[in-house]
Amino acid sequence: MINGDQLINLFTKEGFEFITGIPCSILKDFLFCLSEKEKMIEHIIPTNEEEAISIAVGYYLATAKIPIVYMQNSGLARSVDVLTSLVNKEVYRIPMLLLISWRGEPGKKDEPQHVKIGRITLKLLETLNIPYTILSKDKSKIAKEIKKAKEYLKENSLPYAIVVRKGLIMSRQPKKTREFYTLTREQAIKIIIDNLKGDEIIVSTTGKTSRELFEYREAKGQSHETDFYTLGSMGCSTSIALGIALKTKKKVIVFDGDGSVLMEMGTLATIGHYLPKNFYHIIFENDAHDSTGGQKTVSNTVSFNKIALASGYKGAKTIFNQRKLTDVIKSLKMNSGPQMLVIKIRKGSRKDLGRPTTIPVENKKLLMRFLKKT
Repeated sequence: MINGDQLINLFTKEGFEFITGIPCSILKDFLFCLSEKEKMIEHIIPTNEEEAISIAVGYYLATAKIPIVYMQNSGLARSVDVLTSLVNKEVYRIPMLLLISWRGEPGKKDEPQHVKIGRITLKLLETLNIPYTILSKDKSKIAKEIKKAKEYLKENSLPYAIVVRKGLIMSRQPKKTREFYTLTREQAIKIIIDNLKGDEIIVSTTGKTSRELFEYREAKGQSHETDFYTLGSMGCSTSIALGIALKTKKKVIVFDGDGSVLMEMGTLATIGHYLPKNFYHIIFENDAHDSTGGQKTVSNTVSFNKIALASGYKGAKTIFNQRKLTDVIKSLKMNSGPQMLVIKIRKGSRKDLGRPTTIPVENKKLLMRFLKKT
C-alpha cells in the first residue's frame, strides 16, 4: 500500500507537473492529498473525461510536458472516441499518463454497474493499444513502475495507463471545510416526496441520491414503481427523464446533482428545444462529487438557473433552506414545464446509508408496467 502524499511525490519526482480528471472513490484518498498539494502539481477540475483528456492535449501542445489524467474505468469507456480520434499514433501522437481506477475487478464484490466494465477494462486498454501497468501492492516497486511509464511516454509519445486496484491507496480523512448550508440532500428528498401526489415519475441520478430515495421509499413502505434509479451512466439521468416525459402525460421529475448536470450540460439545450410541459428538473447542489468522496466540482462559478432559462426552460429558482422548500415544491407543480429548481445543500450523507436491494432489471419492469397503465 501507499498513501496519497507518497504517490504524488513519486509523480513529481518523475517530472509530472499537471493533472486533471474525474474522481472515483478508489482514488479519493489520493485526491484528498492532491487538493492540498497544488503548489507541487497543477490540478485542473473538468466536467467529464473527454474534456479532461482534451485539456491534457492542450497542456502538452503548449508546454511539451506530459500530463496525468485520472478517471474511473467507466470513464475510460467514455473516452474511447477522443483516445482513438485525437491522441493515438495515426493522428496526433499525444503522450499522457492515464491513472485509471479498477471498479468491478473480477473476483471482487462490486455494484452491478461496475461488473461489465471491470471485466473488460484490461481488454479495452489492449484493444486501444494502450500499454498498462497494474499498480503494485509493494510500495518499493511503485517508483519503478512510474519510472517505466515515464520512459515509455517520452520514447513513444503515446498514452500509457496505470491501473489502480481498490484499497491500494491508504485511507485518510480529508480536512473539514466550512459548510454554508444547513439542508442535507436526504432531508430535501424526504420533503419533496412528502409533498408530491405520488404518481409522478422520478428519475434519480447515480450514487447517493438514488440510494437515499430508495431507502425513504422503503422506510415509508412505498412501491418503487414510479422511480428509476440511474446506475452508473453519470450525467444521463436528465436525458432518461426527457425520453420518458416526451411519451407520458405524467409529471416527470429529475433528482440531479451539480456534477451530473455539468457532465452533460448540453442536455439542457435539448430540453429547452422540445419544451416538455411535464418536465421538472431538481438539482441538489453542494459543489461536490459527493458519491466519490466530496471532491470539488466547478459549480460554484456556474448559474444553473441562468443557463436553464437561456436554454428555453419556462422557469428556474434557487432555494437555500428547508423553510422555503415545501412552498416551492407545491408551486412548482402548478407551473408548466420545463422548470428547474436548484437546492443548495450540505455535502455528505449518513454513514449507514444502504444501497438498493432490488435487482436493476426488476426496477425497470416495475416502472414500465406503471407507465403502460397510465
